[in-house]
Amino acid sequence: MDIRNESTQDFALAVDIGGTKAAFVLIDNCGRLLAPPEKHYVPFDAEGTADPHRLLALIEPYVLQARHMPGRFRGIGLSLCGNVDLETGLAVLVPNLHWRYLPFGAMVQKAFDVPIFAATDVRMALLAEVLWGVARAVKHTAWATVGTGYGGYLYLDGKLYGGSHGYAGNFGHTTWDEINGELCGCGKRGCFETFVAGPAIAARGQRAADSGASPLLRTLADGRRVTTADVFSAEAQGDPAAQTIVEDVVRLISINLGGVVNTLDLSMIVIGGGVVHASPSFVPRINHRIRDFLMTEEAKRDLQVVNESFDN
Repeated sequence: MDIRNESTQDFALAVDIGGTKAAFVLIDNCGRLLAPPEKHYVPFDAEGTADPHRLLALIEPYVLQARHMPGRFRGIGLSLCGNVDLETGLAVLVPNLHWRYLPFGAMVQKAFDVPIFAATDVRMALLAEVLWGVARAVKHTAWATVGTGYGGYLYLDGKLYGGSHGYAGNFGHTTWDEINGELCGCGKRGCFETFVAGPAIAARGQRAADSGASPLLRTLADGRRVTTADVFSAEAQGDPAAQTIVEDVVRLISINLGGVVNTLDLSMIVIGGGVVHASPSFVPRINHRIRDFLMTEEAKRDLQVVNESFDN
C-alpha cells in the first residue's frame, strides 16, 4: 500500500463485511482514505455460513500494518451487512452471512486487542454521507443499499435513527409476496430483498436464459451462471427479457422506497451497492419512477434520489 506519511494523524482500520465481499482500508478522521481499499471474497464454509475465523485471518495483516504506521492507530470500525448490537458488537441477525447471535465484535476485539466499534453497514454508510458526502446539511435522509442484500438506515431531524433496538431501516425485509416469494435469509418469505437484490436479478436472468426467453443472456454467460452484470449488459443491448427484469426491479424498489418517503417525509435517499454500479442509469431511473408512488406534491417536487458519494 502507498500510505501517506503524516506522523500526527489519527487513523483507523475500516472493515466492511458484505454478503459477498469484504473491504479493508485505513482512513483518517477527516474521512480520507490512506490507500485504495482492498477487497476479498467473504469465506464461507460447506454449509454456506461465513467463517468468522477465516475473516479474522483476513483482518490480521491490516492490523499489523496499522501498528507499524506513523500516527495514532485508534482501532477498528467494523461494519456488517445485518443487525448489530451497538453496545456489544453482537451480530444479532446477518442474513446473507447466515449469522445469528454471533459475538463477532468481541471476537475481533479479543483477537487484536484494539478498540472496536461495530455497527450495521448501512448505518456506517449513511454516517459517512452526512459527515463527508452528498447528504451534508440534509436533515431528513435515508441510505439504501442494493447489492447482495437490500436495506438501509435513517437520518431524521439531523440525527441517526436506529429505533428501539438499533435496527430501523430494514425496509428490504418488508414483505411483498409471502405466498409466491422466495425464502429470505432473514427467515421470512417474500421480502422485497428476494425480488430486487443482486442474487434475485441473476436468478431471473438465469431462468430467462434457460427457458430460451433470452438467447443473449445465454451467450453472455457462456456456460457459467448468469450474473447481475450480465442482466444489465443484456438490458443495455436491448434484450427484451433483461429489460423486463430491470424495469421490474426499478418498479419494486420505487414502491418500497416510496412507502418509506410517504411515512417519513424524507428529502433525500442515497443509494449505493454493487447493483447500482452495474448501470449508470439505475439510480436516475428510480429517481424518476418513485414519483409514481409518492403521496404529496411536495415530495414529488423536492425528493432527491442520488448515487452514493463513496463507491470504491
